[in-house]
Amino acid sequence: MAAVDSGLRVVGGVETGAGFDDVTAIERTLTPQVVIALCGPLGTPLHEVAKNFRDLLLSTDYGYEYVEIIRLSDEIRRQSSLPGDCSIKDLIEAGNDLRKEHGNEVLAKLAIRKISIARAIEQEKAAQAKKAEHPDLFSTDSDDSLVPNVTLKWCHIIDSIKHVDELRLLRSIYGEMLYVVGVYSPIEMRVARLEVALKGDGIHDLIDRDSGEEIDHGQRVEDTFPQSDFFLRVEKTTDSHRISRVKRFLDLMLGTMVATPTVNERAMYAAFSAARNSACLSRQVGASITSEDGSVIATGWNDVPKAFGALYQTEGDGLNFDEDRRCWNLDGGVCSNDQEKKFISNYIVDKLIESELISREKKELALAVIRGKTQLKSLIEFSRAVHAEMHALLNAGATDGGKIRRGKLFVTTYPCHSCARHLVAAGIKEVIFLEPYRKSLATRLHQDAITENEGDVTKVRVLPFDGVAPSRFLKFFSAHPAGRKKDGRMILRDAEPVARISMEAVSTLEGLVVKGLESRRL
Repeated sequence: MAAVDSGLRVVGGVETGAGFDDVTAIERTLTPQVVIALCGPLGTPLHEVAKNFRDLLLSTDYGYEYVEIIRLSDEIRRQSSLPGDCSIKDLIEAGNDLRKEHGNEVLAKLAIRKISIARAIEQEKAAQAKKAEHPDLFSTDSDDSLVPNVTLKWCHIIDSIKHVDELRLLRSIYGEMLYVVGVYSPIEMRVARLEVALKGDGIHDLIDRDSGEEIDHGQRVEDTFPQSDFFLRVEKTTDSHRISRVKRFLDLMLGTMVATPTVNERAMYAAFSAARNSACLSRQVGASITSEDGSVIATGWNDVPKAFGALYQTEGDGLNFDEDRRCWNLDGGVCSNDQEKKFISNYIVDKLIESELISREKKELALAVIRGKTQLKSLIEFSRAVHAEMHALLNAGATDGGKIRRGKLFVTTYPCHSCARHLVAAGIKEVIFLEPYRKSLATRLHQDAITENEGDVTKVRVLPFDGVAPSRFLKFFSAHPAGRKKDGRMILRDAEPVARISMEAVSTLEGLVVKGLESRRL
């Protein structure tokens, strides 16, 4: 680890004439330090990807001086006194127990503490160096709070988060210096890896459990993964394949190359942007359709249709909503789908009572079971909204109908089974999605025409998105504020994160987390 006076950038102001240059001091607190959190389903080569990140950051021109991989499974073993060779099942259950006892964020808190302690050691060195440089400005212990935090070209890699509450806390602490990378491999590869490691049955049960347990404190990769900043699909076992994918992300994150989005990234961003038009009370969904050559020919979003075509939208200057008949503006904001399901459940229970199959005293209990534990809660056909996929198809049909066939549809949420059958009929050859949708029966009802196997080109493939997440699209692909050229030639830039924040608040927030852990004696 580099010492403060040999490469680490000690921040602080410089003297300008009469006094201390506070503006420069503030600017220099912008840190090149980053935290990378990996997330991926069981069987994905997360450990290998973490090592690829570390090796590239240390051995290339990125200039990072210190990279540490924090294995959350090691934290589980340490806190639960598990042996190093414990089973995956034991790790899952021990992690669940920790979340149940100490909160769903506990593993993220343990990672934050490790990061905080490492930086605190360097900060103390920086404070002493700054006091020696400006003894007149930092003459007493009370001035310690004025010593700016040291900015370190460090990276911590968290391998790996499994719960959405872990992600929320990390984002609350680190903001834009946190980069979440969702790593994904086809199910066949994941099963093959696990068969070698486990040499036993129950692999598919473990994969399902890892994806999304019913208990609140269980592993919820399915909910966490879609919120990644970058999706990295590893469909080959070679080192060169992984390294090339990791390097593209690092080049984008550190601004070391002029990069433009792929066709898929551009199309998914169009879908993501379209979703922002939706006023649906349930969820915002966006879709885009590309022709066979990759051109975006239409977008769509979910919302209520209006007479004679199109959907309701904000008109004019956005101040008059008298003609807006969307659910948010009717009857105090009521979801028609939820209302209809309530009517159905009430009707069923009333009929059961009339038939003397249940007693009237059990009405509320019966309603709770029907509404919360049956397929009734999955019904979506009573919504007033046109689905995003259908809106995109209608828009494409109005202008470029012939280009739909053999095209692709990009959608922010996995298509429901109703939309899926229309996409098949329209001639879409591939669907790319961001978020899973557990209610969809698309592959079950249309297994003859739809597949999630990316190797099967005889059916319409429904595949997870790969590349820069729409939420980071503008940050990664916008030109540097200072421009790309000088005197007619391209500027070669040092590796610096495209999103940088001041460290001053980060250390304070980390301190709160550390204090919380100490109060729990962790």
